[in-house]
Amino acid sequence: MTNSRHEFHPDESQQRVISAGKGYHLVLAPPGCGKTQILTERIRHAHSEGVAYDDMLCLTFTNRAARGMAERIMENIDDGDIGEIFVGNIHRFCSRMLYREAIIPTETAIVNDDDIVSIMSSIMSDDEMIAMQNRYIRRDYMLAMQVAGLMHQIIHRHPKQIRIHPECLTADDIAAVRTICSKENRPFTPELLEDIYTGTDHWRDICRTDKYDMAAQKIITPMLAKMNLAYRYKQYKEQRMLVDFEDLLLLSYDALLADNTLRRYSWIQIDEVQDLNPLQMAITDLLTQHADDNHDEPSVMYLGDEQQAIFAFMGAKGDTLQELKKRCEGNIHYLENNHRSPDYLLNMLNTYAEKILGIDTALLPKPTYHVERHGGELRLLSSELIESELKDIGAIVEKLHAENPDETTAVIVTSNNDAEHISAELNARHLPHFKISGNDIFSSTQMQLLVSHLTVMTSETNLIAWSRLLKGLRVFETSTAARNFVTASLRHAVMPSDYIVRPGTSYAAEFLHAVDEEEVVVFDTETTGTSTFDDEIVQIAAVKMRKGKMVEGSEFSIFIMTEREVPEMIGDEANPIVEALKHNVLHSPREALSKFLKYTGRRTLIAHNADFDYNILRSNLQRHMPEVKMEEQFPRCFDTLRMARLLHPELKQHKLRHLLAVLGLEGSNTHMADDDVAATVSLVQHLCRQAQMKMEGQQKFLGEKRVQTRAELLHRNYSKLYNHSRAILYQRLQQEGDEPAIVREMRYIYRRLLDDGTIQRLDGIDRVMNYISTDIVGHDSHSSLVEQIDDHIMEINTLKEADLAGSESSVDRIYLATVHKAKGLEFDNVIVFDVVDGRYPASFNRGNSALNREDARKLYVAMSRARRRVIIARSRIFTDRNGYPHERQPSPFLEPIMSMLDSI
Repeated sequence: MTNSRHEFHPDESQQRVISAGKGYHLVLAPPGCGKTQILTERIRHAHSEGVAYDDMLCLTFTNRAARGMAERIMENIDDGDIGEIFVGNIHRFCSRMLYREAIIPTETAIVNDDDIVSIMSSIMSDDEMIAMQNRYIRRDYMLAMQVAGLMHQIIHRHPKQIRIHPECLTADDIAAVRTICSKENRPFTPELLEDIYTGTDHWRDICRTDKYDMAAQKIITPMLAKMNLAYRYKQYKEQRMLVDFEDLLLLSYDALLADNTLRRYSWIQIDEVQDLNPLQMAITDLLTQHADDNHDEPSVMYLGDEQQAIFAFMGAKGDTLQELKKRCEGNIHYLENNHRSPDYLLNMLNTYAEKILGIDTALLPKPTYHVERHGGELRLLSSELIESELKDIGAIVEKLHAENPDETTAVIVTSNNDAEHISAELNARHLPHFKISGNDIFSSTQMQLLVSHLTVMTSETNLIAWSRLLKGLRVFETSTAARNFVTASLRHAVMPSDYIVRPGTSYAAEFLHAVDEEEVVVFDTETTGTSTFDDEIVQIAAVKMRKGKMVEGSEFSIFIMTEREVPEMIGDEANPIVEALKHNVLHSPREALSKFLKYTGRRTLIAHNADFDYNILRSNLQRHMPEVKMEEQFPRCFDTLRMARLLHPELKQHKLRHLLAVLGLEGSNTHMADDDVAATVSLVQHLCRQAQMKMEGQQKFLGEKRVQTRAELLHRNYSKLYNHSRAILYQRLQQEGDEPAIVREMRYIYRRLLDDGTIQRLDGIDRVMNYISTDIVGHDSHSSLVEQIDDHIMEINTLKEADLAGSESSVDRIYLATVHKAKGLEFDNVIVFDVVDGRYPASFNRGNSALNREDARKLYVAMSRARRRVIIARSRIFTDRNGYPHERQPSPFLEPIMSMLDSI
């Protein structure tokens, strides 16, 4: 049943977009035209026309836009199946596809910018701490990362028009390659570039011969150094199963191009399209289910705004919308009415858009309501010096804050340095504010530590999460040293958690000992669903193993009655348990569980994906045999999934069926518990053979003094925190009104780390916790810690500070943001800082018409964040470092709207 929770009456231009059917459509949507609501109504309309939710795909450029769309969908469409729609940014979609489709190994970890700097510094043997603080070194390292991405595209023959960061190979680099072409009589080809990229040492030797003079060597040597660092970075990632955010796009494009069986979508809408880079656009094209004998024409809608294209520095192309206009000819829609801005504000923005941005007046939105001006709604603040401008802005913010208690005010700047100065002025006036600039709170050591802690609760072999923990917990001084230690540990089949839970030995060693020396029970369950808390077991099967071999005649299998519905399908396959329940004797849950307990005694259990089987068994015992304590009955349970990930990290997936196939093992994964148990026995025997080959090296490794020293330090610094979270992982303890388990645990870990001096206090931590509680977890607040980690850790990992602004949980009234981070946000009052020639446009963009036009759009974006008032601030005099004054002129972009501004 689909219905609206909030009444919405679209205007004619909105209705045309909502009703748009098959084909390619472009919607040009200036701010305030109700775009997000329209996107929601399109989903409702398409579903009513027969489009399944799981055939729909909603993509955005930013996380914030995706969350805004998702929230509006949940608020307005009351349908239990609505969660089948993917709503997110392109990086998140690509990440999900790469993991789900086993395109990259499940153990692959994603690195961020700080990780990249750390990796590069280790490759170069540079001081990591110096590199982290030096913006020039960071710039060179990020450039090498871009070169690695560009070379991937060249080697894989991506079309030139979708290459990202082609500028990372400079004119000097190209000249160096052409010099090699000339000296070696070779054409300038992708093959030559690949040869240079993969063989820099060889080319360095060649270029030192007499054939190359000093002038040639002078330009070739830096190019080879850049290529060498980029290639070694690529190798480093491959050897350790790491990917960066550009890899997510590159690998997704390659996979979609090569594999027609990957999922395509017949109904797609893409927001913020003007901000997508060409590779992202190409990925959206490959995701489209094109018309053929089996498929109708798709419905694809792009939404964008030429006035807000300000992300050229991230690879977005200014001609994206022009190309889409050609593609969507005949299906170009304009949202005609602005439902947010009062007429006086919209008239100013439209005048600016016409005169400065060159937008046709026929395409500009019309105001839908009139508001009488009382003076001061549109103002020009002229201060003598930039120092006095800061104070004047502080005074205006203070006045607006006091006189308008229900309004929000934002100061929008062009640089992080400006934000720091204004923040200091607001602090001097004791005005609490949310600063969205500079270092992002989610990139802070404190947040990285908290998120990594949550990650390793359910991903015990995650290289990056453990490395961040070991550095943050001061087990190692640098990320490089921490990464090397974790890598060495995993190579010897030691999980970092082993140092905490089982000092001196390992999970793999204990698994091997149990199978070789004990009589163990290998078991499997079939269930009514995937919830370890709520679903019922409908079959248990088991077999005993002694000294690594199955005990003849020890097979156990029992079917269990249930009142819950058993799913007809498991993925795309019919669920065989449905028929089995019709043709076998069914036992009551208590009777079946009693028989299983009698069969097992207190033997060690083994299962594939044991976290599921063990915990659903625990829940069923709590319901039907509450007198049995799971931990007393079964103190040990080993997981062949965990062992397979540890011993075969290179595999792209570790599902039982896949392991049987790629490892050539006996058995079949039929989703009948008895068949799956037999297959698991085969896997257990294989894992024991693999583990045995690791044992000698593992014992030597664990016996090394340096390893023992770090292991003891990790145990001392982390065991209490680790064990605390593990102990409550599968508990549902919340009372009405409690914070979600994930937030409560993050607060607990934060306080403990703060109390013992491991971290410093983090400004804004409460804002983050409130956001996760209200906006991320929301209605799932009574689920367990493990459920919330599984459901939300990927989203938490992608959060940016700007996501918190204007959220449901936000109580802030004063904001301070750079233009790029303010995009997509709305405030009652906006003060644009220092709108002078030299900033709008920037002095370093003089002579570059494209960047000048982008600067003009930045000012439009800044002003259009306002709902009520816009104050343009400027200073008249600039004092240089020698103390000489210089007159400053207002931005030339202000000329057509200057008469609309009241002077202060």
